[in-house]
Amino acid sequence: MTTKTVSAAVPAAVKAEAAAVAAAHGMSMAALLRELLARVAARDAETLAWLDKARR
Repeated sequence: MTTKTVSAAVPAAVKAEAAAVAAAHGMSMAALLRELLARVAARDAETLAWLDKARR
């Protein structure tokens, strides 16, 4: 799936809310996404393993 496809699949209201949260924390959308994934992974060993495998 390309970035364009992922972006097109996200409703505008969700994008706007995510942008507001990112701005409130002084971070980019990419940094917000990384932070969210890290927090999910930290609580879920299977997700963490999946992310580690994807990085290799």
